[in-house]
Amino acid sequence: RPQRAASGRTGLHAVEAAQAALAGLEASSSLLAFADQGSNINGLLFMASLPPYLAFIYFLGYRGNNTPPLVKFSFSFLLVFVAATIPAGLLSKTTYSAILADSDWLHGAAESLLACTNICLVAGLRAGLCGDTEAAKGGLPKGIAGAWTVLVLLTIATGITLFNSEVHTPFLGGLGDLPAGIVDVAEPINALSVPTWMVHWSTVFEWLLAMSLVWKWADVTGNPRWKGLTWAMVPSHISSCAALTFHIFYNQVPWILTAQAFCTALGNLTLAIAAGRIAVSNGWTPSELNPFAEKPAAPTQEAKGAEAEDDEGFDPALLAKPLQPSEMTSGPLLVAEIVLLTVVFTYLTKYGELFVNLFQTTGVEASVAAGLFVFIPPVVVAFACWGDSSDLKSGAWPSFLVPVGAGPAAGRQEKR
Repeated sequence: RPQRAASGRTGLHAVEAAQAALAGLEASSSLLAFADQGSNINGLLFMASLPPYLAFIYFLGYRGNNTPPLVKFSFSFLLVFVAATIPAGLLSKTTYSAILADSDWLHGAAESLLACTNICLVAGLRAGLCGDTEAAKGGLPKGIAGAWTVLVLLTIATGITLFNSEVHTPFLGGLGDLPAGIVDVAEPINALSVPTWMVHWSTVFEWLLAMSLVWKWADVTGNPRWKGLTWAMVPSHISSCAALTFHIFYNQVPWILTAQAFCTALGNLTLAIAAGRIAVSNGWTPSELNPFAEKPAAPTQEAKGAEAEDDEGFDPALLAKPLQPSEMTSGPLLVAEIVLLTVVFTYLTKYGELFVNLFQTTGVEASVAAGLFVFIPPVVVAFACWGDSSDLKSGAWPSFLVPVGAGPAAGRQEKR
């Protein structure tokens, strides 16, 4: 009997040990954490947004588009940002049991890659508008983007083990945060630091600048269908406004994340459609999808011959009306403007919202206010685009289908 009792106790201990192990696995498994992200509506929408974005990159890179290489790189580099949010999100969930937005150091590090993306995008568009072949190749920005990526990944990989970062450790040590006591109102513990707010606001202003440059690119190339790409970027802007609004309300209004995920999916779809129309207008046909078919020279590059690969598919000689550097805002002044806007909006947001109790609530009033924050800025942007669209105001709406090859040459005469 004692032996049987001992055996029973051993079996009980084994069961308890197994239950404890399963409980630990459920709490810490990266696989389960990733499954949790992918099984809700937000995760499903984000996953659904990937195929159209890949289609967008494919169409944008069509050799007949004469897209500046740095622009193609920038939109592709966005996938690095998306990839970085996966380990950052899993680390936040498995280590701190918190969403990525609540872990400032992880959140800011991953999000900074989006700022890097938009900086490269603006630089590439500006170089293309002036017909600057070397700048359009983007050797220096690409190198900076690579080093930036390494630093972000090292931060994510070593933040806990080497620097003992905790869930609410501020990004970059909270550089720029006002000393305690200057603002006599306590912040919620998950409030974003100044560096993380600066990353968010800078990406918004950089994206808006990129939209305006794409609009100019339509005139420079002589293909108005590029203006359709500016319109296609509006849903992505809504997604950015949703992210900002979610943080303004201290990550407490969950429907905002769903709105952000939906607008991301919608935005990637509109980007794919817009880039597809551009590619078709420049000679793309479904035969391009056949990997075994011989690829004929694109209509806009027939005269380039062997030089097509040397300049990565960008030839300033094909531009209809390239801009002179004097016609554009100087680089230093533009940087100063973006930095000033970023700093002003960062401090107004971080410390101004402390004096509005609404931002720390989750009721109906908060949801209504959040909706206004999400949608009013994009409506203003869309209205500005509408004001510069004489064809749309006259009722000449663009056709969804574009004649093959009706690109730059035809585009100078016909409406979008």
